[in-house]
Amino acid sequence: MSSPALYVKLMFLCNAATSLYGGYQSYIAITNLKKYEETSKKLAEWSNTAAEHLQKTRTTQGAGAIAIILSFIISTILAAGGTALPFWFTVAASPAMLVGVLGARQYIKGYWNPNDKDSVGTRIPLPNMEGYNEAQRRTEEVLNTLQYLEYGWVATTFIAGMAQKS
Repeated sequence: MSSPALYVKLMFLCNAATSLYGGYQSYIAITNLKKYEETSKKLAEWSNTAAEHLQKTRTTQGAGAIAIILSFIISTILAAGGTALPFWFTVAASPAMLVGVLGARQYIKGYWNPNDKDSVGTRIPLPNMEGYNEAQRRTEEVLNTLQYLEYGWVATTFIAGMAQKS
């Protein structure tokens, strides 16, 4: 196996491992947010703003989870597939995943951290809000993971391009 091809395989495996970590963070965030689902639904019956926030919370968490799952699947396929995969797939997968992960990260960030602060929101030190605070912390980790996946997909795009030429 040529040196660039080995680097590409290692990068795909790193992306898969990063995706596993992000999936864990996403799972915990979604699980913690689900604890507040019924309360949020009741508030949404009385407030359009609460309904919008409930919908945005669901869609942003879902977008992160989908991007991370797809990143894991594609990374694993590319790491395992090698030369058995069609040429067009090996060339297009990394840039496509880069665009997808970047889009998901921007979408989540637009709701959870619109002002580029260090945190995705104010932690509310109220009784029984620990799960929500933990979900916010995990959402920050999801955003960080998506950023690392962006770097990984940029690297695999360039390294895969070099490997295809050799």
